Amino acid sequence: MSFNLVLNNAVRLHEQGRLDEAEAMYRQLLEISPEQTDVLHLLGMLALQKKSFDSAIELLYKAVRLAPEVVSYEFTLAQALQDSGHPKEALEHYKSVLAKDDSLPETYHNMGIIYRFEGDIAESKKNFQKALELRPDFSSAYVNLALIERDEGHFEQALALLEKAVDSDPDSAEAYAQIAVTHRLSGDFDQALRYYEKALSLNGTNPIYWNGMGITFEELDRLDDAFHAYCQAIGIDSGYPDAYNNRANVLVKMGKHWQAEDDYKKAVRLDPQYASAFNNLGALLYDQERYEEALECYRKAFIINPKQAETCSNLAMAVKEAGDPAEAVGLYFTALHLNPALTKIHHYLAQALYDLYQSEQNDARETAVKLAQKWVQFFPDNPIAAHVCKALEGGTLERASDEYVRELFDSFAESFESTLKKISYRVPDLLAAEMEKFPAGLRILDAGCGTGINASVLKTHAVTLTGVDLSEKMIAAAKEKNLYDRLEADDIVQFCRQNPDSFDFVAMADVACYFGKLEPLMEAVSMALTEKGAVFLTVEKLSSDQEYALRSSGRFAHSESYLETVLRSAGFGEKSMTPAVLREENGRPVEGIVVVAEKNGEMINTNLDNDDKKD
Repeated sequence: MSFNLVLNNAVRLHEQGRLDEAEAMYRQLLEISPEQTDVLHLLGMLALQKKSFDSAIELLYKAVRLAPEVVSYEFTLAQALQDSGHPKEALEHYKSVLAKDDSLPETYHNMGIIYRFEGDIAESKKNFQKALELRPDFSSAYVNLALIERDEGHFEQALALLEKAVDSDPDSAEAYAQIAVTHRLSGDFDQALRYYEKALSLNGTNPIYWNGMGITFEELDRLDDAFHAYCQAIGIDSGYPDAYNNRANVLVKMGKHWQAEDDYKKAVRLDPQYASAFNNLGALLYDQERYEEALECYRKAFIINPKQAETCSNLAMAVKEAGDPAEAVGLYFTALHLNPALTKIHHYLAQALYDLYQSEQNDARETAVKLAQKWVQFFPDNPIAAHVCKALEGGTLERASDEYVRELFDSFAESFESTLKKISYRVPDLLAAEMEKFPAGLRILDAGCGTGINASVLKTHAVTLTGVDLSEKMIAAAKEKNLYDRLEADDIVQFCRQNPDSFDFVAMADVACYFGKLEPLMEAVSMALTEKGAVFLTVEKLSSDQEYALRSSGRFAHSESYLETVLRSAGFGEKSMTPAVLREENGRPVEGIVVVAEKNGEMINTNLDNDDKKD
């Protein structure tokens, strides 16, 4: 059989996708003629199809060396270098191709992709536009120009370019898929689903499209559909780490934590540099209080991506739980350096400094104070830093500032209720026990309502239930419970003064701990109550001769005698004051007082015109 006949048969097998048979015939031909450049080129193309990049590059380099004038050889070599992750070498060969033949739109197109990857957006756009000049119906060039616009947040321009891509090639699954991604990123999830379905109708075996559809279903809270889509992606490509990570996220939301853990571990086995999957696995383990394992995952994520503030913050949380608050403080400082706008880190830093202050490490208190002072130095306008520093220094304040309380609870809103579970928070149960003594049909104010954790207890006794809190994010969370008749983001003292004789019962669960001087608060509450109205409040117990003190935790504690004086002067008569454990702090009970008092008459020594306010 002649050389050319064997070559033709090999090419036919290659075109039919019978790659192993074609490869065997190409190699037979190379044994006969080792420097036959067409065979070297064809075998290099086949190796590229099989993602055998080293073999492809070796064969194509040889073809180019033997026939440097043949443009197609060098173009394919550049493609192989590009696909194998060598963009700079690929770019040099594309430039060499242009020097020989500047009429190929594919050359400009591929160079545009490399320039975009390297961040040279202007050069990238120029090359894609040149490709379109040479071929006005070049669908992929429109798609890549659209990606640039989308990266810059120009969704409408991106969609217009993608429509041109579809017009140029109505069977382009990739164009439809990118339309879907653009709609998803702009928040139009229904449209995104529509275009993912179109893309999958053209190419139903693309795992990336199934993964994108899963993300969209997840955004719509259609968890079963999202799970199915991720399973489809994994069924097509069992080595697709993103799909395992995303399926694990859904499993976490479904409460299937063991299956989620297995998927996260598969993701990081497939891609040991997958920082997000390590971070997600760490979060799962942290929530299960498997702190040492979580710490290992967060460390790996941070080593992979040391410039990611969220990852650094998560690592700090795990380090703190593992018993090293000093290292945690340092990591929180690093996280704030990486992203000063990530305000919730200030809340976590405050907790770590408090833990350090309370720890048994040598010079722990002095170290905590110095670090708090450093915090204020770096962030002089941050109210959390200022308040915590004052608390650790042993300073005196009449109350926490509105700015401190607002920022503290805005940053705390998302994790508020899960955190309370971890500290054995007992105040809702204490409130429920006291509410059994009251009738139904009351106009109730939940002052400092937070996320509405006490709403279900209060609602059973309420004809109307009003909630007020300084934190708008807390108010937003409370709204989701659909238990309040009215919710206001406002200062408690101000709100009470503006609503005199409006409530039969005011609940203040863990509100007084943000006030030192209680007179303005209790006088305003008395004003808001009807005659014979009642108040419930909890305070942290102060066992000293002081009226109140700012503790290193940043919260105030009050003496029983001071409480009696304040209640009497605000017009409250009959009362009960019951010792109780409010919660645990670093494994130790926090002793408090549960107060229930009934309004009975005129206030004594009122001072309603002062400027003191409550959160």
